Amino acid sequence: MSNFDKNSTFHGTTETHVDKLIEGKVDVSLGGGELGQGFYLGTALHVAKAWAVQMHKSESVVEFQFDDNDFWNFDIQDLTEIEAIKYRSNIRKSRQTRTYKFSKDVVWGPIVGGPKVYSDQQKWESKNGEHFLNSSKVLRLKR
Repeated sequence: MSNFDKNSTFHGTTETHVDKLIEGKVDVSLGGGELGQGFYLGTALHVAKAWAVQMHKSESVVEFQFDDNDFWNFDIQDLTEIEAIKYRSNIRKSRQTRTYKFSKDVVWGPIVGGPKVYSDQQKWESKNGEHFLNSSKVLRLKR
């Protein structure tokens, strides 16, 4: 994998979950957030670290590196900022932050909740995506 086709994304978590994630034990059914149920990765290390501190009183972050070509083979829902805001609002109103799914492998869009940050997020929600994130095609590193 060359540096030109590598995709680095980050997941802020607790210290107790770092080793599990690095071992390839991502479970897309456990997490939830502004776009519903799934495993969230962000494009900015500082945002993942801030999330870990805010939510878990930890600075633990796992970096996921994978080839861009592998990423584009998934069924991806790409959201604009306006669409992400609308979905977030509806998901929160219906209290589905732990259950809502788009029936896609990945939902990709800007982070729209909380303070304004200029970072994208990927919500991995399918078993197909989970298998990929846990596979040998993905390098998982503690940051």
